[in-house]
Amino acid sequence: MSRQVEYDSSEAASASKERGSVNSEWSRPAAVVLLIFLSAAIYLGNAGFPALLDDADASHAMVSREMLQRHDGVTLYMNGIRYLMKAPLHYWAVALSYAALGQNEFSTRLPVALAMIGLVLLVNEFFFCFFWARSVLYRLFVVGTGAGFFLFTRIMIPEAIYALEFTAIFYFFLRGWTGSLNPRAAYWGAAALTGLAMLTRGLVGVIFPAAILFLFLVATRSWNRWRELQLFSSAAIFLVVAAPWHFLASLRANSFFWSYFINEHIKRAIGTRYPPDYEAVPLWLWLGAHLVWLFPWSIFVPAALKCIPRPRTWKSLPPEGQARLLLVLWAGFILLFFSLTFGSRMEYYSFGAWPAIATLLGIGLAKAEEQGKRWLVRMQAALAAVGAMLAAVLIAMLWISAKVQVNGDISSLLKEHENDFYRVSMAHILDLTPQAFALLRLPASLAAAAFLLGLAAAWWLRRKRREQAAAVCLAITMAVFFFAANVALGVFGPYLSSRPLMSKVLPQITSADTLALYGEFDALSGVAFYSDRQLLLWNGRYNNLAPGSYYADAPHIFLTDPEFLALWQGRKRVFLFVPPEHRAAAAQRLPTAGTFLLAESGGKAVYANRPASSVAASQ
Repeated sequence: MSRQVEYDSSEAASASKERGSVNSEWSRPAAVVLLIFLSAAIYLGNAGFPALLDDADASHAMVSREMLQRHDGVTLYMNGIRYLMKAPLHYWAVALSYAALGQNEFSTRLPVALAMIGLVLLVNEFFFCFFWARSVLYRLFVVGTGAGFFLFTRIMIPEAIYALEFTAIFYFFLRGWTGSLNPRAAYWGAAALTGLAMLTRGLVGVIFPAAILFLFLVATRSWNRWRELQLFSSAAIFLVVAAPWHFLASLRANSFFWSYFINEHIKRAIGTRYPPDYEAVPLWLWLGAHLVWLFPWSIFVPAALKCIPRPRTWKSLPPEGQARLLLVLWAGFILLFFSLTFGSRMEYYSFGAWPAIATLLGIGLAKAEEQGKRWLVRMQAALAAVGAMLAAVLIAMLWISAKVQVNGDISSLLKEHENDFYRVSMAHILDLTPQAFALLRLPASLAAAAFLLGLAAAWWLRRKRREQAAAVCLAITMAVFFFAANVALGVFGPYLSSRPLMSKVLPQITSADTLALYGEFDALSGVAFYSDRQLLLWNGRYNNLAPGSYYADAPHIFLTDPEFLALWQGRKRVFLFVPPEHRAAAAQRLPTAGTFLLAESGGKAVYANRPASSVAASQ
């Protein structure tokens, strides 16, 4: 039997009083219904639009499509080549979604959208066990309407899924640790979920939870309770869940261990991955960006810092205090780990810590309101001022672009930078010019109205001491902004996605034609998704597909200059898709005679070795 840590009677009475006073405003069922509705509207409502983006989004979608087509859930393939770098669970989920709903944008984004809704539901269950209802409501708002949670679920990456798994792991651990759930069920559940986390995010999925829980034992000086954790049986359950796929994948590909564990995990972290991939975002920028990813709730960071238990109390904390300490260690370890990682550090790598940070923000805000802290009104006023400044910038941009005549898509109005500039995933926002807002009038107007009116209304409500109404106002404001942001992402479609280009040439393509891409697959992976065809790659044997291309059974899709030019001058009709950064190189290599530009979109181009009239006539 595990030792149950009990509340002090006065603390329990106080907590009961707080729950009663809060529930008079928001009952638990009402809060749950509100948050499920809000999160479903945000994540499911925006899942079907816009088109899949090139690079990671469409590339990863192709992995799930090939998994379904090959009926093979062990070895991952991308464009017919072994893809030995990523864990499979997210791809499994999308493949099941494709099987049920067809292969489209909504079904691609559905697993992540459901993960975000599941995170809301789990948080309600998790934190109602340890905190009063108001903090649950606020914490759910931060998760459901924090800017980063939305922005980094627009592409097919597994961050939301493993954030859900991390939250579940720590939920089961705390339930077992505090004696509110049978220890075997709790720790075995945590072990199984750790196995799923490893199948979602690789070594990060097991190292992070294990390290955080170890730090918790050390911090609370509870290492003498290690026998309660069912370590041997829990380890066996973890292996039952996580080991089979890794074992089978190793049997299928003799370089799997090196590609997956060494190259993708260890060498990426220290900056020696081959071929070179992402670089590390500068630390100051990476840390500072969290104020944006948790906006608008990040304005209440001072309240969250007050939730950190004092070290001298760690040994004798009640369950609520232990939960807060675990949140601090959870967020702190992940932030510290990636602060020290100098090889590869993208903005969303800390996504797994955001649920913990969001919880501390919610708890701190609720406690400050219970104590009647006046500085909350000042912080809300500062947030309203930020909203007014953002709205003023957007309105100014709209005014400048009012008389701009647009010829073509938004790419003609953007300021492009060198490729190294885009190592920050959201750097494309900085390509915007005042003139580009000529095509962004609707989303920019919606965002300006939301920031100006919504944040001002939240300030007014807080001044009237209607704190929860102010929080609801903030959440609705962000929901409107997310809708506007998704519409704006659609306007960027010609620049970031291959779908607009494909819509121009797809009617001309037949099954007898050959489709080729100049450069690496990721650059225009949407061509493969929207054509449902395997692409030949001209001078594209590098980056993600390079390791798998050397297997004996790999299809011959990587063509050198002589090979491609022989194909181009042959009898078959060939369509060549060229990303913006390679158009000059392709133009130098393609013969002047017999090369025809069929379509352009967002700086991308498609050429053919037959003129458009010949293509149409042959249909």
